Amino acid sequence: MQDLEKYMRAYPDHTFIAKPSRGRGGDGIVIVKRLVDLPKSAMSHEFLVQRYIDNPLLIEKKKFDLRLYLTVCGIDPVEAFICDEGLGRFCTENYRKPDNSSSKNPYVHLTNFSLNKNSRKFVESPDAFLNDITSSKRLMSTVFK
Repeated sequence: MQDLEKYMRAYPDHTFIAKPSRGRGGDGIVIVKRLVDLPKSAMSHEFLVQRYIDNPLLIEKKKFDLRLYLTVCGIDPVEAFICDEGLGRFCTENYRKPDNSSSKNPYVHLTNFSLNKNSRKFVESPDAFLNDITSSKRLMSTVFK
């Protein structure tokens, strides 16, 4: 904690994202500038804190991530197979750099499907194959198009 606080003080312009080790679906993730902004639970549980990229690559003004699927069959020798298709998951609100108001809005910063499906701006894919270019969850091949 002392090292983290020292680093945060040395770089006051930086923004950080803190993720609880036991979290899922975006639960407990916070965006902070200072150690004192971390939730009290961060002091008693394990959190991963990393520098937040505040100038991310955007598509349609939204943050997104790509999910690639890989099966590792062996490690000596390494043998792995990658799926031909993956998923793109999009935030449901246009990206804004973290500030006092936007950093508290998870729909701007977090791409977790389980979180964004609750947004009033979530766009469901009209077909089972996620072949739509406007939905909040798309096939990777559709994202690349």
